[in-house]
Amino acid sequence: MMRAGIVVPTLGDRPELLEECLRSLARQSHGTAKTVLVTTEDAADRLARAFPRVPVVAQNGAGIAAAITTGWRDFGDRVDALGWLGDDDRLPSASLGSALAELERCPDAVMVYGRSRYIGADGEHRALLRPGRLGVPMLRMGHNLVLQPGCLYRRSAVEAIGGLDHGLRLAFDVDLHRRLVGHGRARYIPAVLGEIRCHPGSLTTRHRAESRREADLVLTRQMPAWARRTRPLWGPASGILMRVTVRFGSR
Repeated sequence: MMRAGIVVPTLGDRPELLEECLRSLARQSHGTAKTVLVTTEDAADRLARAFPRVPVVAQNGAGIAAAITTGWRDFGDRVDALGWLGDDDRLPSASLGSALAELERCPDAVMVYGRSRYIGADGEHRALLRPGRLGVPMLRMGHNLVLQPGCLYRRSAVEAIGGLDHGLRLAFDVDLHRRLVGHGRARYIPAVLGEIRCHPGSLTTRHRAESRREADLVLTRQMPAWARRTRPLWGPASGILMRVTVRFGSR
């Protein structure tokens, strides 16, 4: 049976949401998942006391991508699949079991993604995104519908492409997905695998414009030269296709 390792990068400044996040991981139907909290050296002791049942590791390097890499390295070869979860997000109880089963069923799959549910600060449902199998073609065309919470990656594939880009501040997940789908197959599960919390304190909300700029940069830099040059010709049509996919696929 495959084993998953999930990193929760956190500063520990939202203890109620962090507790809810960890509770969602503890309730996973798949019993072989490992979780580690990765934080700054200053917060490590405090979080270890607050959450004694979860291993806490001080990150090596600055930034969220470096924190996630620190946790992945801590797992080593004890896990077969890797992921991470923001300290304000959640996973439905069947998320890891479904994703791991798909990776086991498809040995050539490098990652698994699914539907994403947006929740409010109160945890209540707000909206649902169903990227479908069009998520990967859209990614190659420069549009990101494959949202990270709930995604699971084969460890050997992540290592083969060199892991996360620590030079990116916000869109390192988009960059990882784009490189992974260039390396192998991504499998889609028509079920909610992740819940993304929308609130004023989230990074996505506070730095929305910067996140979009960085995501556009990483998506376009990996396009073939001919695609970048001709993007003004086919880009508007692909944008319309993306909006149609979001509108009708997310109902």
